[in-house]
Amino acid sequence: MSTRNTVMSPHGYTLVELLIAMLLLVVGIMGVFTVFWASTFSGRSSRDMTTVASLGQEVLERLSAQSYTTLAATAGFVNYSTVKGVTVQKQIQENTPEAGMKTVSVKLVWDESGNRKERVLSLVRRSDY
Repeated sequence: MSTRNTVMSPHGYTLVELLIAMLLLVVGIMGVFTVFWASTFSGRSSRDMTTVASLGQEVLERLSAQSYTTLAATAGFVNYSTVKGVTVQKQIQENTPEAGMKTVSVKLVWDESGNRKERVLSLVRRSDY
């Protein structure tokens, strides 16, 4: 029968064991902070997109409430307003996509974490409506 002698230190952990434990703890905490940061950024991005979509829909509804004859054609996008850091531009094209129709487009431009973002929403109006 062989007996194994295991030597256990009665004085606690060694310095190497403590350093490894601290390294693992720091890596775990950094992982948790990374997840929190990513979820905050994702939430902010979603909120911005929702705000922009709602604003664009509101502007399109306001423009579509105007009569067909008051929707004057524009040469490209022109500034319409600025709301909550979002620049709203409109464009009205006559006889597009067919004669007797106007395409109303709204471009929304905003800054998200230093990056310029833009979305374009459009609708088509017929002269008999």
